[in-house]
Amino acid sequence: MRKSLYLIDGHAQIYRAYYAPFRALTAPSGEPTRATHVFFQMLLNLVRDRKPDYLAMVLDTSDSTVFRRDIYPDYKAHREPPPEDFSPQEQRIISTLERINLPILRLTGFEADDILATLARRHEAEFDVFLVSRDKDLEQLIGPNVSLYDPMKDEVVTAERLVEIKGWTPEQAFEAQTLIGDTVDNIPGVKGIGPKTAAKLIQKYGSASGVIEHADDLTPKQRENVLAFAPMIETTRQLLALRYDVPLELDLPAAAVGRIEWHAAAPVFEELGMRRLLTQLPGYDASKSAAATKADVPADLFSGSEADASPVEESAAPDPAAPLMDRSRAERLAQPAGGEYRLIETPEQLEALVAELKDVRAVAIDTETSGARPMDAELVGVSISWQVGQGVYIPVRNVFDRAIALERVVTALSPILADERVTKVGHHLKYDLIVLENAGMPVRGPLFDTMIAAFVLDPMRANFGLSRLTRDWFGYEMIDITELIGKGRDQLRMDQVPVDRVVKYAGEDADYTWRLYELCGPDIDKSDLKKLFHEVEMPLVSVLKQMERNGITIDVDFLAEMNADMTRRMNALIDEAHAAAGATFNLDSPKQLGEILFDKLGFQVKRRTRTARSTDADTLETLARETDHPLPKLLLDYRELQKLRSTYVEALPTYRAQRDQRVHTSYHQTGAITGRLSSSDPNLQNIPIRTELGRQIRRAFIPRDPSERLIVADYSQVELRMLAHYSGDPELKRAFQEDRDIHTFVAAQVNGIPIDQVTGDMRGRAKAVNFGIIYGQTAFGLAQGTGMSRGEAQQFIDEYFRTYPRIRGYIRQCIADARQTGLVRTILGRRRPIPDIDSRNRTARAAAERLAVNTVMQGSAADLIKVAMIRLDERIRRDNLPLRMLLQVHDELVCEAPADRAEELAQIVSETMRTAIKLDVPARVDCAIGRNWLEAK
Repeated sequence: MRKSLYLIDGHAQIYRAYYAPFRALTAPSGEPTRATHVFFQMLLNLVRDRKPDYLAMVLDTSDSTVFRRDIYPDYKAHREPPPEDFSPQEQRIISTLERINLPILRLTGFEADDILATLARRHEAEFDVFLVSRDKDLEQLIGPNVSLYDPMKDEVVTAERLVEIKGWTPEQAFEAQTLIGDTVDNIPGVKGIGPKTAAKLIQKYGSASGVIEHADDLTPKQRENVLAFAPMIETTRQLLALRYDVPLELDLPAAAVGRIEWHAAAPVFEELGMRRLLTQLPGYDASKSAAATKADVPADLFSGSEADASPVEESAAPDPAAPLMDRSRAERLAQPAGGEYRLIETPEQLEALVAELKDVRAVAIDTETSGARPMDAELVGVSISWQVGQGVYIPVRNVFDRAIALERVVTALSPILADERVTKVGHHLKYDLIVLENAGMPVRGPLFDTMIAAFVLDPMRANFGLSRLTRDWFGYEMIDITELIGKGRDQLRMDQVPVDRVVKYAGEDADYTWRLYELCGPDIDKSDLKKLFHEVEMPLVSVLKQMERNGITIDVDFLAEMNADMTRRMNALIDEAHAAAGATFNLDSPKQLGEILFDKLGFQVKRRTRTARSTDADTLETLARETDHPLPKLLLDYRELQKLRSTYVEALPTYRAQRDQRVHTSYHQTGAITGRLSSSDPNLQNIPIRTELGRQIRRAFIPRDPSERLIVADYSQVELRMLAHYSGDPELKRAFQEDRDIHTFVAAQVNGIPIDQVTGDMRGRAKAVNFGIIYGQTAFGLAQGTGMSRGEAQQFIDEYFRTYPRIRGYIRQCIADARQTGLVRTILGRRRPIPDIDSRNRTARAAAERLAVNTVMQGSAADLIKVAMIRLDERIRRDNLPLRMLLQVHDELVCEAPADRAEELAQIVSETMRTAIKLDVPARVDCAIGRNWLEAK
């Protein structure tokens, strides 16, 4: 199913919670808690009932109305101050959300609505976006993949629902609101026109301007009021118009609901006396209270009985989240605040700069460009720093003729950038490398990316942006880019900003990147992370840079055909669904669907939200299993087609670069705490593979020339091989050494039967346990996934551990080591703190134990493919091979090569991946060749 992103309109929802028709509540201390209680009840209901995949909250700042007040000084001028007891509750809510690591987004100068609009537009191609708000100003954002969600009513407002309740479409919402105005925000409107009248007028005349043009057709009073409003219409439009250009990024991995640390809210809820909410916290364990008993918590996968449970030491583990850095050095590097930044705009100044740089052994570089996508961005200028508090900016392109010709800059800087003795420092350096190489200045020599250094040293951080690190570690607020380029329709390109203003902004970027280098560099080099950083993560920057520059070709004709075919199939499914239901209804309307399924057809309700009967995928899948009626399966098929069409078939062509019409995804080395790579624009990690229709998407990925082929190499069961390597279990190792089907092998051994007697059901159970070991599945989870009873599942797990005792021994040792040190490490030494490993909350502790084991397996698998990519890149360059790496997805590498050498080069790819890191079991690589990604699978 298509994943969901929920964005909470924070201030508005806290206000609604404050004014909710609920009795006054106070904590034992006397602190008022009604808003706090209602807000968190709403949040817990949302997570439980809506099951969001990603969740974040958006807030206003104290000066968020500044640009609208520039338009209309009386904007929000007459708002009453909040009640005295509102702000303390708001701050309590925000601090608790920060405590549980739910992302909160805000940006100086922008209202929450603008941030919501920007994020909705940015992510609607990839997710179903739900704006948790009933704000009428947001109705204009509603579209196929964007809805409003009212948590108090548990109501989703789609385009269809908006017409039902308001009488206008999302496209008409802005026009209607223009007529109505907003008395709360003091936005002018037409006197005497409310929602009902506005809906009628917009339906008749199309727009607010159309109403003014036809004023003579209105009643005398309406005509008078409309014409009186006419001079203010543009002002009202500007005040109501939402911004889609807020320079703020949502860190998707940090926004994953699974990363919310709900247990961290427990002390707050206990302090405030909100015990009913405490019991609703996901993973809540009653054993934390004095009256609880051990029997309240089920045994986890790693313990067949209470006797197997890992003891908790009285002494606390070291602080696992503490970054490995010298705070006193950070304080020294914070001075001076800001610096002296020079403009280099003449050939003589450039020549003098080159002389200054002659003997340096490291330089921090940053680029200013015309856009965010590096393959389409034009270089506007380069900033450089090589000592604290100093920086220079070299403009190469602007409208003021205050620039040095690019050719001259290339000639001057190329020797320094290509000098193998000089370390090139940058923050998100890969972007700058691509831009510089596209401009004719390829970078060679050692690299140091301060963003990745911060990630390696302090992996628990949620934000690794330069301005955030600078604020947190040096206490300095950097210039916001919007101060230079502005916002909205009047936004400038960087080459349109006066050069004298760019100098300080660009100089800061280089200067504070240099300070981060001086802060993080020594800490990296004196730690046991030195080899991981310098020999894996930094070489990988260059590998990923080249992969991104390579890009991959998309067969747009195939996608167009697929789109047309999917549309036909969706229309056919609509007809079939209507026939199966014996009624016409909107397949996209949960309300109408519920009426058909449960009222007309009489299906049993499987799950309820607070106000409605659920028709989500889980419900439909259950109904499809339990009944012979065709409708549930038809609905599932329709939804799959709808998701694939919008997320991939329609969206992929929009990511093609103007430069070469190829798709150039961006890879992120700081996107997952385990070290796995993530990608965006587009996110290729989510290309579907489980269904036949989803797999067809891969047919659209093709070589750049018909004379070439794609080579796809995939590690086989790499995490289970890591388990065999770490545990040293002789039987598990033997299975891999003999290249057996691991799941059949395990099924035979656990059941005590010959391999040729293993049934499909037995293999399925063994497979579930094999992967359950890695992902921490409980007996309850195994029972749900296989159809076994919980007792049978526990019995199977116990037999598994009796058959492979070294695995249980390794798991216990891994957990014990994590408890002693507060963290775990991957095969190459990457750290992952495990904060709850010594928690007295047994649920939190059990989750931390599973996380500890899983991190070692997943993180080590990530290390393996990273090293393989580096070694393959070295082989390509050393032997000048006609082979290009294009994509890395999970444990899979996609390359491009001439057809007549594909077999030979596939062997090189496979061999390089197999031998990247020496394990105690063979690393098997499945390799195939094809004319497209699917064919090569």
